[in-house]
Amino acid sequence: MLENYTLMYKDIEVGIISYNNKLDKFSFQLNKEIKNIKYLPPILYDYTNLSLDYKPCNENILWWIEDRVMPPDRDAVDHILNIMELPFYDAWEICKANKGMSLEDYWWLKSNNEIYEECHIRYLIESGKQTVFGIPV
Repeated sequence: MLENYTLMYKDIEVGIISYNNKLDKFSFQLNKEIKNIKYLPPILYDYTNLSLDYKPCNENILWWIEDRVMPPDRDAVDHILNIMELPFYDAWEICKANKGMSLEDYWWLKSNNEIYEECHIRYLIESGKQTVFGIPV
């Protein structure tokens, strides 16, 4: 089975992250409309050669995912996993659950018809909107 998520920068579609369950591999396809390297997320793209021509490999995508979630040795990780209804630590499952969002930047994973202004935690906080676990109240 192939899982596809749109990598977003605010409300701009940067590309598609795909996960192939059978092969246990990730791939990334950059949106052809992206012409500026400012939309390329760090770690997913090579810092030494930041280029639109670079093709992120499985390892790049894994590193990006792991950077978007809590580390497995974090205090109270079992409690957090319980709240998320996850039976064990799995960086990809956690990343999907939190949409890959961070308070440090504007990249996120879109899976359905989510709207940036209604779901991105950093935007909501900067806009002064009250949230409960990133959901507007």
